[in-house]
Amino acid sequence: MSAPTHSSNPKTTPTLSVIIVNWNAGAYLPAALDALFAAQGDLDMEVWLVDNASSDGSPAMVNERYPQVRVLINEENRGFAAGNNQGIARARGRYLLLLNPDTEMPPTALRRLLAYMEAHPKVGVVGPKLVGERGKIQGGAAGYDPSLRTIFNYATFLYRLFPRHFRGLWLPHQLYRQEQPIQVDWVSGACMLVRTEAAAAAGPLDESYFMYSEDAEWCRRIRGAGYRVVCHPGVTVVHHIGGSARQRGPDFYGHNIDSLDKDLRRRYPALKVAIMHLFGAFGFFLRYLIYEAQWLRWRKPVFAELRDLWAACLRTSLARAIKPAQE
Repeated sequence: MSAPTHSSNPKTTPTLSVIIVNWNAGAYLPAALDALFAAQGDLDMEVWLVDNASSDGSPAMVNERYPQVRVLINEENRGFAAGNNQGIARARGRYLLLLNPDTEMPPTALRRLLAYMEAHPKVGVVGPKLVGERGKIQGGAAGYDPSLRTIFNYATFLYRLFPRHFRGLWLPHQLYRQEQPIQVDWVSGACMLVRTEAAAAAGPLDESYFMYSEDAEWCRRIRGAGYRVVCHPGVTVVHHIGGSARQRGPDFYGHNIDSLDKDLRRRYPALKVAIMHLFGAFGFFLRYLIYEAQWLRWRKPVFAELRDLWAACLRTSLARAIKPAQE
């Protein structure tokens, strides 16, 4: 790993340290950084880019176009959790913002999230509503701990049909349409504002998770340290979901289930984990059928991509019902 490209000033303590873990996301990074610095205003902020052995020239591009960004370069892809831990270890801010390279921060988002944290000292983590490029709400921005109940409610769509009564893995779209912040169990690491003292109390992200589920596990430890986790749907951030992951093809999304499997087996007996995977597989099958029908009718590539994504999750979930993922 190389040393930081830019030295930091130890005499000042910035309000915010932004950590972006990058893997071949050069097509998204300029928009992400331009939006981030446009939202900065007079906020005292440092930005760390941790590059996981990209081959697309993105670290050199950042060094050339954004000299204020401190760049760390890994010789191998160490994963999302490890990359963020590298940035957190060097961060000096009172708050940490974990931010994906395929996000775009609206002008007021930073200040609104920080103002909420300043007004609520018992909140350790806050995340925004995430939307796609065309404004479609992404349900995976926040939710509740994986359990028999939340997985069943998610699989059967009960969490969407009766959002006030059935908690699922994800928050339903209906709840994102309000302005009032919602206490949750986790928010997505795609855009996660964390109180530095809460991060210190919980310890680093678990690097045994290469990608996926590490944000939920970290939020669980932050809650265990006495802090609350909140989703603030009044703040919106654009997320071009899968900017790095989709480079690996749809089968890579099965890794999401492997990470979930790891998390479940640490907390539940094997039989209960198998039942949860079967519930999940049923839900993935329903989603596969929905997008297959849309693909057959409209022939839009996005429906084929989503169909293949859920098919990968279905295959992996069925496999994990029988055998856990290899460490």
